[in-house]
Amino acid sequence: MNVERVLPIAGKVAFALFVAAATIGLVAALGTRTGIWDYHIGLLKIFPWCVFVGLAAFALSLVWGIGALFFADGGRARWGASALAGSILLLYTPLTTVLNASGLPHIHDISTDPEYPPQFEDLLPLRQGAETPASYDGPVRVLDNGVMHTTAYLQKIYFADLHPRGILLPPTKVFWRTFRAAKEMGWNIVSFNADSGRIEATDTSFFFGITDDIVIRVKPSGQGTRVDVRSKSRINQPDLGRNAFAMREFFKKLAAM
Repeated sequence: MNVERVLPIAGKVAFALFVAAATIGLVAALGTRTGIWDYHIGLLKIFPWCVFVGLAAFALSLVWGIGALFFADGGRARWGASALAGSILLLYTPLTTVLNASGLPHIHDISTDPEYPPQFEDLLPLRQGAETPASYDGPVRVLDNGVMHTTAYLQKIYFADLHPRGILLPPTKVFWRTFRAAKEMGWNIVSFNADSGRIEATDTSFFFGITDDIVIRVKPSGQGTRVDVRSKSRINQPDLGRNAFAMREFFKKLAAM
């Protein structure tokens, strides 16, 4: 085999596959973002091909890299090296997201108070056309590891750290801290009312524009204040831990204030 001829070709093909994968991903995301098609097509049908082609680019560029090292022949390294680095960057987020979510339940509504969850009010007009109802999914039964459980039960098992936060400060002061924390999260504040202790917001994903609805409830509790948060996806798909992750990050910001 003429390594001097094969390695450059492998590097170029790997780079071409990387460019194709990136293009597919960009088209899938932009098409969904701009409303050309919905997420069923963009995220669930087109985007998987970005991952498949990206894996092919990674595999071929890895073969190129091993061959270049073994035969001490870079073979026009810019193509193969670019394909290897690019495919890793391209695949990192989708693959780590799926891997991290592999052991999570198929739910998309999280509340720190499953018994008396905060309800959406001002967000209701914005949720028209949403695949999921505005009501809390707590009683809804979901299959998990072959057994049916309620969403509220699965949340307690998998997200036990997401519980109400008690803060030894007056409600008004806590309210404005929660407001600042929500702003720092990059959430779009839809409405807020310090008197009723309510904040409603949306969190929209960068690439596909998928929106989650959030309501924060701040109320007096004992000598201090209790903060509850609820986050729910508008699409009827497992959230892959997105709502729980956002709530954890929110509470971290709140605790740091």
